[in-house]
Amino acid sequence: MAWRTRGHRGDLLEDLIDISNEYYRVNEIARVDKIATPIKVVEQNNRGQVILGFFEKRSTVDYIGLCQGIPLCFDAKETSAMSIPLANFHDHQIEYMKDFRKQGGISFFLVYFKAEEKFFLVPLELVIEARKNAESGGRKSISFALCEKKAIPVGFLNHHLLHYLPAINVYLDQLQAEKERELASRP
Repeated sequence: MAWRTRGHRGDLLEDLIDISNEYYRVNEIARVDKIATPIKVVEQNNRGQVILGFFEKRSTVDYIGLCQGIPLCFDAKETSAMSIPLANFHDHQIEYMKDFRKQGGISFFLVYFKAEEKFFLVPLELVIEARKNAESGGRKSISFALCEKKAIPVGFLNHHLLHYLPAINVYLDQLQAEKERELASRP
């Protein structure tokens, strides 16, 4: 849609996530909230609409929540292409997600490839690995093919809820297996 601005690139995905999060909340499965970007209002009209304002600080991630006792944070990304530029994964988001992980939470991205109408949970580790490869002269994006190979597919529940919680379970299993491999490799 040509009328959308850069700031609204993730609206479809975020709308789907918001609907799913409400379902998860109502059914006491998880509590995941959209994090608003702090805006300093400079001027507004008599109806309360913002006419002039600016972002007070950078946002962290789009969503933070708790599911079955597990803290989670994630960001939503959409692309019309067959890859998503690494420039879309911002340094401040990566740092926030790393800090979140250090405190015992899980961090990931939900990515929607519009051309293929496919959704993936992209682990933070995959983005970090792709960024390191790019710094060494490698590809400057994450391809759809790489997501099919290394990311976790996200499906739907009842044909309208983006059901990302099963993908989180797969991700947790992967993290546990990685931890067990590291322990087994220690002398």
